[in-house]
Amino acid sequence: MNNNGYKIAIIGAGPSGGILGAFLSRAGNNVTLVDVWKDHLSAIAEKGFIIEGVKKLNVAFSESSLKLSISELKEFEPDLVFIAVKTPILKRVVKDLKEIISKSALVISYQNGIGTEDFLAENFGAERSFRVIINYAGNLISPGKVKMTFFNPPNYLGSVSPNQQDKAKEMAKLISDSGLSTKFQKNILTAEWKKGILNSSLSGLCAVTHMTMKEAMQFPNTRNIVSNLIQEGIDVANSLGIEFNTYFHEECMNYLMKGGHHKPSMLIDVESRTPTEVEFLNLKIVEIAEKQKVKVPYNNSIKSIIEAIDFLNGKDRQYITENVELLGFEQRCLTCSHVKDCIDAFTYCPLHGHVFPFKVNGK
Repeated sequence: MNNNGYKIAIIGAGPSGGILGAFLSRAGNNVTLVDVWKDHLSAIAEKGFIIEGVKKLNVAFSESSLKLSISELKEFEPDLVFIAVKTPILKRVVKDLKEIISKSALVISYQNGIGTEDFLAENFGAERSFRVIINYAGNLISPGKVKMTFFNPPNYLGSVSPNQQDKAKEMAKLISDSGLSTKFQKNILTAEWKKGILNSSLSGLCAVTHMTMKEAMQFPNTRNIVSNLIQEGIDVANSLGIEFNTYFHEECMNYLMKGGHHKPSMLIDVESRTPTEVEFLNLKIVEIAEKQKVKVPYNNSIKSIIEAIDFLNGKDRQYITENVELLGFEQRCLTCSHVKDCIDAFTYCPLHGHVFPFKVNGK
């Protein structure tokens, strides 16, 4: 155990949370991973958590440090809880955590989106809530194995309450000392909005057009929409007193032009009928814009279309769930053919992080 004595729980052992957990554990910290994917945890227990790509690690975890549910954390009594799940299930995770963690435990949003730390503060209090802006990414290759595709250090960590800045500095050092460079950010909102604007400017557009990032940025009409989405995000951030450098808009466009034929996660969500992360991206921008009296017609259009898609996909999920036996659906992911041994009619493919687009009668 590290001499700081922290007990650290990480909710979500996918690429983001799993990589964090592996680095922290390798550095001698007492880490427990929580994930619903049984095969993933079994592979980690048997062979260790394997990281390939720009960073390479193989970190052993005991079976006792791998949990299938948040309720199992009660006996562990974590001091720090990193939430590394997709935002559509954030509310459920928070509800479960409130029932089992102590009143002194600190909770850190380790996610994409705008305002996730505010939701934590509403539920756990500002003094206990923190936010990390992650500047690495990865993909699940197989159970127990991820590929770290890039890391543009540093990550940024900040506190919701100004009274907890020393604690935020301590946590940033804890992560940095493990090998993942992380800087304390006095005003985490600047880094948060920079990444949030980038994500919201292209993810939703690709989701409604079914274009890759490169396709959307090459076609003049969609590139113009991206430009307007970026400017609206900047305008809303400015209305909150968040300032960027003079060339930030241009920097965003140049960055997105390099995206290549990559499908943003929101497009994958739409294709696989998974609830999207629009609530903490375009919808959040629209909500704040309304309060600040800033016009955001492009973001409003994207969020409205995505909400409609989520609504229709939700109806599909409900129908399939209620009629799964009649329809003869298999719980098989079409992307990877993984079959889930779960009684739930609709669930997430643990390998690709999206809802199973079920085969009908094996076809």
